[in-house]
Amino acid sequence: MTDPNGSATDTDATAKAPDQNNQEPKQPQGQHMIPKGRFDEVVGQKKAAEAALEEIASSLVEEVPEDMRDLIPADLPPAARIKWVRAAMAKGIFGAQAGATNPDSKRPGAKAPPDLSGLNPRQMMAMGYTTSK
Repeated sequence: MTDPNGSATDTDATAKAPDQNNQEPKQPQGQHMIPKGRFDEVVGQKKAAEAALEEIASSLVEEVPEDMRDLIPADLPPAARIKWVRAAMAKGIFGAQAGATNPDSKRPGAKAPPDLSGLNPRQMMAMGYTTSK
């Protein structure tokens, strides 16, 4: 039923409502449904990849000295943690640069003692009698 203005009345709206509920919802064009089996397969592959990344990240953390492991941010996802640790290692944060500041690194370089195992006794005695300047 319509009003003199041309708008529908409540009885028309309730009469059409059951017809609209019986229609199946349509998918928007351009979107396709993914079969459940394929979806589960892709999700399983993603979980396996994330587990592999986590394993690589933990192995990189194992290479860091134990007293410096608390410097690595724990809230990063595995891929970002791998990038962070590799960048830190490239900059020398965890590497050999720390050893260059110890007191023994400033010692004057001593000559390595000569290898006397290949000398015969006469050559060994001659080395002992040579005078040094």
